[in-house]
Amino acid sequence: MPLVHIKTNLSPDQISDDFMKETSKMIAELLNKEEWRVTVHVDAGQRMLRAGSFDPHIQFEIAAIKSFDDEADKEKYSKAFFDYLSEKLPVKYDRIVVIFHRLASEDVGIKGTLNSILVKK
Repeated sequence: MPLVHIKTNLSPDQISDDFMKETSKMIAELLNKEEWRVTVHVDAGQRMLRAGSFDPHIQFEIAAIKSFDDEADKEKYSKAFFDYLSEKLPVKYDRIVVIFHRLASEDVGIKGTLNSILVKK
């Protein structure tokens, strides 16, 4: 159940629907999840200051169940996210921050029940 929240001071017209669709697909493939489980939320046009500068910046937050327990995996994912974002959007590596959130299966509701209940069926 990867949930991605991208906050950026890039303007909304710099974030295309295609970018969001490609991001969803990339997340699903990277984390080995079905794409129907991925949510991508973009807040563009935000007032953001990083390191004393208003230069283009991205704060990329991702939450998932059973994906971020291993530091080596997070390092691999972090590099993949940095590479992807700096390739697809006009933002430099040093202007991207990635934040990982671990979710417990019982902390996610889906289809009117808890994810932990669905995976037992």
